[in-house]
Amino acid sequence: MPLFKFAKDFKSYAFILFLLALFSCGSAIKTLVGFKNPKVETKESLLSYLSEVKENETTYFLKADKIGDSATVYRNFLFGFNSDLFMFSKSGQKYCYLGTEECSGVQMTSAFKNFDENYAPCNNDSTTTLSFLVNKLVDKNGKALKSTDLPPAEYYIFQSWNKYSSSSKRLKEDINWLYDLKKNSTIPIEIILVNTDLLEEWGLEKNGELPVKFKKEGKTIDMTFGNLPLKK
Repeated sequence: MPLFKFAKDFKSYAFILFLLALFSCGSAIKTLVGFKNPKVETKESLLSYLSEVKENETTYFLKADKIGDSATVYRNFLFGFNSDLFMFSKSGQKYCYLGTEECSGVQMTSAFKNFDENYAPCNNDSTTTLSFLVNKLVDKNGKALKSTDLPPAEYYIFQSWNKYSSSSKRLKEDINWLYDLKKNSTIPIEIILVNTDLLEEWGLEKNGELPVKFKKEGKTIDMTFGNLPLKK
């Protein structure tokens, strides 16, 4: 299946994706703690932020095929809400979790331990390959990423991160947790960080902000967006 089945109503689509991500590990309200309105960033500001969290860490960014295009901006932004685990072999095959546990943290732990018992090539997703995902990324200089640019490994996990969904302390804890898993992994695996903040180079206003509101109704949480801060 494709990375995103894009809908005409961006706000409704974001709501659906967000519920998938939040409910994968239980309490949605707990996950909302620390969430801030996403602000327009530059690669420089994000690299500086990441260096304070973890020194000498490499991250990649989502590229915009069309500058100033709202559909492109939403598609990139929503990548950070996707609950799918993007794990690939070096040959490009996407791997899927075999168990029934919905919590992404448990799935991630299983990827580093007893891998063969918990993961197998995906049967229902022939379009999302390693090269398909890599082709959507650029490095800090804006250079398009290629599969051959990745560090040597048998498997790769692509992990998204951003400034708006949690504190720097929480981000540091999450990244350190991932690298602790990697250190004790039973397979040669590399973690590829992908930033999903709003970027000025996508055609957004400098220092702009995307208003996000949440409303809890029963067991669901309604999430709505304000207007994108597109450059005029």
